Amino acid sequence: MIDSKLGIMNNLEKLESEHYIFYFEKDSLANKDIEKIEKEQENCYYEITKTLKIDFKGKITYYLCDNPEILGIIYGDNEPCNGFADIKNNAIYAVYNENIKCIGAHEDAHVISYLYNWPDSVAIREGIAMYFDKTWWGIDNYVCTKIYYDRGEYHSIAQMINDEIFYDIPCEISYPIVGAFTDYVISRCGIDKYIDFYKSKDIMWEKYLGISINELEKGFVEKIQSLKLDNNTRKNAENVLFKQ
Repeated sequence: MIDSKLGIMNNLEKLESEHYIFYFEKDSLANKDIEKIEKEQENCYYEITKTLKIDFKGKITYYLCDNPEILGIIYGDNEPCNGFADIKNNAIYAVYNENIKCIGAHEDAHVISYLYNWPDSVAIREGIAMYFDKTWWGIDNYVCTKIYYDRGEYHSIAQMINDEIFYDIPCEISYPIVGAFTDYVISRCGIDKYIDFYKSKDIMWEKYLGISINELEKGFVEKIQSLKLDNNTRKNAENVLFKQ
């Protein structure tokens, strides 16, 4: 496996942009689309750093891999994976091919927000990443949440703050819900308060946001209940969410 990794690494192409160092295989789709990828990630970087008011030093290293197996070899654990952030090394590993394109804001948000903190709750960490992602499988987080709520598959935010409960819920349900909820909290309380909350070493909603998690969730659920989806929006979203 070591020889495989060295062989792959020695044949990677490199492109350096203002805030990224991209690595990709010569004959890959990533190579063909690298200018488009560079532009998208630079836009994500700008939005994340501007919103979170973070002065990020250095560059993010981005490994664009043909498939999950190659990703595992390049990272070094030989575990196939579509994408993840190596937050301590400011690196992102992402599969990019005709069927899977793990680019966008999600992993970048993990790397950049790590400069503030790595909250103990995965729901909070994934919430901020999904807040910047805005969608799950191309479906708006709020639309996903509304559909799950109407189907009786909504899960309480207050409970999902517990990692064991969060990990027990399918990610296609938990991720868009915490993403929509994070958007709701930021809209209601303001980004400055949310940044203070995110930076804190404890998870004290009232201390930093001035309102309890239960009251926030109550308002969030009311917003979801009042959300109206036209038939085409609902049908298209359900086709994506339930026919994967």
